[in-house]
Amino acid sequence: MMTDTPRILPEELAFDIDGVIADSFRAFVRTARDRYGLDIRYEEITDYDFRQVIDIDDKTSDEIVEMILEDPLGMGIDPIRGAAEVLRRLSLLRPIRLVTARSNREAIGAWFHRILGLGDGRDIIVEAVGSHKEKLPILLRHGIRYFVEDRLETCYLLHGSPVTPIVFEQPWNRGDHPFLRVENWEEIGEMIKWPP
Repeated sequence: MMTDTPRILPEELAFDIDGVIADSFRAFVRTARDRYGLDIRYEEITDYDFRQVIDIDDKTSDEIVEMILEDPLGMGIDPIRGAAEVLRRLSLLRPIRLVTARSNREAIGAWFHRILGLGDGRDIIVEAVGSHKEKLPILLRHGIRYFVEDRLETCYLLHGSPVTPIVFEQPWNRGDHPFLRVENWEEIGEMIKWPP
């Protein structure tokens, strides 16, 4: 994490879901191995467009992605370590805004409710925009100043706007970039300006 860490007000912060809160890529790797017999390691996914760096055919990868998007509960997607604790604490202060390129709001909402105990209609707001390019207008509309994201291309889309991207470190975003970086949810928690 950078030394000039911002102190972020809870109402100014929003989060991507996959790769930040939901460990979807590990579920992808596990499914590719268990259901399709493919030998893929998580650390090999060094590009968000994973088809560029792992040996998998389009039909198989599309099937797995569809299962992850439509049935995150059935796919056994785990939360990323530390996410539940920080998000539960944050939810006591204000509704948590989640902005995702997923299009199925209900499926991921059910995952939040069952896995994280959030999503009763008061503690999270899921903005399922269907496209990475649609995230910025939503963030601007709601006065978000900081957005935690794992996809570098999305961070570059936000670059130069009033929204500061914070990269949640993953194997596919470890190259050089000009953005704030966090390695885990403990570092996110340290950035938040919690009330006394």
